[in-house]
Amino acid sequence: MKGPLQARSCRRHAYAVEKLATAIRCLATHPGDVRERLIAAHLCFHTLQERDFPPEHIEKWKSVMKELTKFGPLLDYKGEPWRGSVENTMKKVRNRTGVKIAEAIYDLYWSLSENTEYV
Repeated sequence: MKGPLQARSCRRHAYAVEKLATAIRCLATHPGDVRERLIAAHLCFHTLQERDFPPEHIEKWKSVMKELTKFGPLLDYKGEPWRGSVENTMKKVRNRTGVKIAEAIYDLYWSLSENTEYV
């Protein structure tokens, strides 16, 4: 049973939990390989910011975003974005790297939603 502080923490971070849960569903059901699913899943949580997470989860969040945007946007001849950072990065990474990013998103959701592993 959750105590009052845990329940308050869950409600305060409900927005992040909701967005990550939607992303998990997208990762599980969207067609294509994991890189294509990550592009689609990112659309589910792109509005999240550091302030949406408790302090103990911020580094994990930053790590996920760093991996998703590692190669930055692809620019056109005018220097304007032609392909976004996530899409450009997913075009360049290996499938197994995409799997690691998807696992990190799942782990972040799992710990933020205060679920526990089944024993």
